[in-house]
Amino acid sequence: MPKKRIIRISAGLIVAFGFSMLIAQAQEVVDVPSATGKCAGLDYQQEKCQCAKGEQHQSCVCKSCSGDEQCACVAQAKKSTGTITGTIKLFRAIAKTKGPKSSKDVVVYLEKVADNNFPAPVRSTLVDQKGLVFIPHVLVVQKGTPIEFRNSDNDKHNVYFLYDEVSGKTKKTKTLDMGTWMPGQQRSHTFKEPKEVITLCKLHLEMAAYVVVLDNPFFTMASIDAETRQASFTIKNVPPGKYVLKTWHKKLKLMGGSQAVSVETGKATNVELTITKAKYAKKKI
Repeated sequence: MPKKRIIRISAGLIVAFGFSMLIAQAQEVVDVPSATGKCAGLDYQQEKCQCAKGEQHQSCVCKSCSGDEQCACVAQAKKSTGTITGTIKLFRAIAKTKGPKSSKDVVVYLEKVADNNFPAPVRSTLVDQKGLVFIPHVLVVQKGTPIEFRNSDNDKHNVYFLYDEVSGKTKKTKTLDMGTWMPGQQRSHTFKEPKEVITLCKLHLEMAAYVVVLDNPFFTMASIDAETRQASFTIKNVPPGKYVLKTWHKKLKLMGGSQAVSVETGKATNVELTITKAKYAKKKI
């Protein structure tokens, strides 16, 4: 066999071998989300995989999840999605912005994204009891998120929930008592369905907080500024499409009840929202 042919064959084998190795490496390192665009273990708003550094969590799609923005599922989500940004104004209403029980918190969320069946976050979130106050006063979570309730005071604390459940046309108020525990202890609870939950302590009646449980991970918490009386918000990594945007506030309602919004890949959609007292919510400004 001529030398040139031997060289050509050898070079071809080397190229083929090298290409197959690259494919194998790519398949090993990059395991992107499924066609639905849902990425298990991804905190959509923090843009981080919820895995300990250097470890792989069973609920995380990424093969090599490093816990930072280099994670494959994060990169994939950012590549094929858009952003919703906006401002929230007050109309004929005043919101207390200082103190542990202020009215500054506004939850902004998308009512439905795809089938609202997204993997629950891997990490738990904390509600502390300190200084006879629930911290935070308002917590928003995706359904299925473990919530740790901690007692950081030097006294016993109790946690019980008050919420509504609707069956057909019937709405009933229900309660769930998690019990009482000693200083330094904590207990976990997971809400599996969307609802607004008032959180109370039977031993200290002045304590109260709110847990807003939502269907999907496309939400954020906005904070009303004391001087401007406005709040700004951003919801990240939203798949392209048309959605219904809503708000939750412990006292005020969104003017009009909801806001239609369209999201395009790689673009930011800006909206202006107005919250007001219930009696003005259906009126036009």
